[in-house]
Formats: sequence, structure tokens, C-alpha cells
Amino acid sequence: MKTYLVINDQQIDLEGCLSRARTIVTLGRSTDEVYNVIALEDDSVDVFQCQFVRSGDGWKVQNGQWRTECPKGIRSRLQHACSLCMGRCVNPQPAHPTYSWRTPHNPTLLNGQDLNHDGIDLKDGDVLQVGKMKYFIRVTE
Repeated sequence: MKTYLVINDQQIDLEGCLSRARTIVTLGRSTDEVYNVIALEDDSVDVFQCQFVRSGDGWKVQNGQWRTECPKGIRSRLQHACSLCMGRCVNPQPAHPTYSWRTPHNPTLLNGQDLNHDGIDLKDGDVLQVGKMKYFIRVTE
């Protein structure tokens, strides 16, 4: 099954957003300091709004994001230790990074229901609301 997030008539294939280094798909406000796979130009969206993770044959959406800590604020496209500070940060062993859960200031809603960090499985026709905007979920065989 393919799962798409529909933003302004553009379909984003969640599976296509994954890579060897990226196992989750993050969605949040676009900034210079934080990289989100799906970056939105919307001030009503939090930087750490939500993330999509594989769930069986499909996907689920969670309110908030797992992030590594970097006191230098280095922007990394990877969801793991960047090692650009040569291991002198809170991740002294890049192979074993320290993660923390970041909760957004504004809730993420799925079909009008508040999400938590456990998440909810996505179905065709679901409506995801982040900030002031609504986005649609499309699931195909």
C-alpha cells in the first residue's frame, strides 16, 4: 500500500521520503536551524509538529518528534548524531545518540482528535490538521 500526504494538490509519498539514514518522516515549520523532511511555510505550525512512522503495512502519525540534542544548533538532514562537532556535544558516541521527545506548542489533530506520542494509524480519507491548515491522507493499493 502507498500512503500519501496531500498538500495543496501535491501528493507526497511517505515511503519515498525514507532513506537508509532516515527511518521517520518529520513534518514541521521550515527554519534554518531545524530540518524537517516535510517543511511547511506556516507560522501556525510548530517546528517539531509531528512525525510519520511505519506501522505494519501502513503508517501512523505521532504528535511531536524524536530529535537528537545539539547545543551548537547544527542543522542536520539526518535524524541521528551529525558528528560535525567532533563528538564534543551531548552525543559523545555518534553511534549511540541521545534522543528526546519534542512536543509541539499547537496540537496535531487527526479527524478532529488530538494525537499523542503513541500516534494513530492512517487510513484513506483521514484529515490531518496542523496549525491552521488541513491536509488529506490518501492510501492506495
